Formats: sequence, structure tokens, C-alpha cells
Amino acid sequence: MEDKIQDVYELRVHKSPYDVANVRARYLKLYTALVYDAMESIGFPGRSMESGIYPLTIDMKVAGPAFTARRCTTPNTDAYTHNIRLGLMKSMTEGCVFLSDVQGNKNCGQFGEITANAMRAHGCSGAVIDGSTRDSNHLISMGFPTFCRFRNPVEGLSRSMIVDYQIPIFVNGIDGMIRVDPGDFIFGDNDGVVIVPEAKTIEVLEIAEKWFESEKRSRKAMADGEDPFEVYNKYGKF
Repeated sequence: MEDKIQDVYELRVHKSPYDVANVRARYLKLYTALVYDAMESIGFPGRSMESGIYPLTIDMKVAGPAFTARRCTTPNTDAYTHNIRLGLMKSMTEGCVFLSDVQGNKNCGQFGEITANAMRAHGCSGAVIDGSTRDSNHLISMGFPTFCRFRNPVEGLSRSMIVDYQIPIFVNGIDGMIRVDPGDFIFGDNDGVVIVPEAKTIEVLEIAEKWFESEKRSRKAMADGEDPFEVYNKYGKF
């Protein structure tokens, strides 16, 4: 019989300075390329995760404040592991996105269906794993937006474990490592994942929304055969 674990954990709840549900809904109408360009326009280039982080299906999108976690490769399976996971789950807030730095681990799947179910019950809206998932068909069937670098059927227990959560972490970016703080806004679609600094979440959103409307008008004008130079001069970026 397995030993019972103590219900001992630390709450680390991050409160976003905006209405998360509203902001998530607005981001989900956009696409990553536009959001990336909006960030770059205000002096934040390179904040896209490295190529290779993609959704399990092409129609999955993820948006929400980062709930960060760090893993390490270890055979350790003591109760500390479970207490960390208890605290992690109970610290989640509605709409958050689980973002896991796996420290380059490649010998197991670091995220699966049972974990996704538990996290969803605590408010999590999706996951971005800078590593591997398993139970991929289950994750797809349950409609849980999941982004990863690769897939692996091997159980993570005794190979990799979460050692900390809701702390600054680093993930692989297009120009090197990107620091991600709890609350930074995560947005992903079939092109990949971009990371917006929390303090710039609304500013970037408003720029991207404005461009989105301009692009719709310029797209129609182009399709109607209008002169490309005139379209550019009228609508700007396309």
C-alpha cells in the first residue's frame, strides 16, 4: 500500500492587473504573427519561442497569464514531489496557461491527460511545454490546448519532476533564452508561441487589434484588384 502524503503546500497566487476573461477572448481573435509584430513595434523583439513548439492540432490556440513551472531530471519520487504539485494546482487562477521549463529533459513525457484534467479543474486554460507531452490523443479528445516540442510515451515519475512554480523561468526563444515571469501573457497558435511582458499585455493587444482591422480592409482591397501601392498608402501595414 502506498504511503499517504501530507496536504502540505505553499500558495503562490498571481493576480493579473486586468480582466483575464475579457483579454483572453480578445487575444484569441488574433494570430501570433500580428501580436509578435505589435511587440516588436514598441521595442520588444525576439519574444517568440524557438521553432518547434507547436499545438497538438492545427486549430488549437492558447492565451492567458503564464503560470510558470520548472522541472529537473531526477529519479526522486519522495513526498516532496507531490507537495509541490499540490501547491501548484491550488495556486492556479482562472484562464492561466501552464508554462513548463523542463531543463532540456528528453527521457520522458512531462505532461499528460490526468494532469491536464486536474489543472483544468483549477482554472488552467492550456499548456505550453518546452519539452514533451504524452497521452496526446487524450489531450486532443478533451480539447485541452497543448503546445510542445515533441511527444514521448514514457512516464515522467522517477525520471523528471517539478521542483518549483510561479517563479521566473527561462524558455528557448528564437534569439536565445527568454525570461518569463508569472503573469506574462502567453499566446499561441499554429505558428508557435509568443510571450508578452505582463505590463505590455494591453498595449500590445490594442495595437494588434487596430492592425487586425486595417489588415481586413487591405486584404479585401487586394482581392478586389486595387493597386498595391494605393492599398498600402491607404491602410498601411499588410
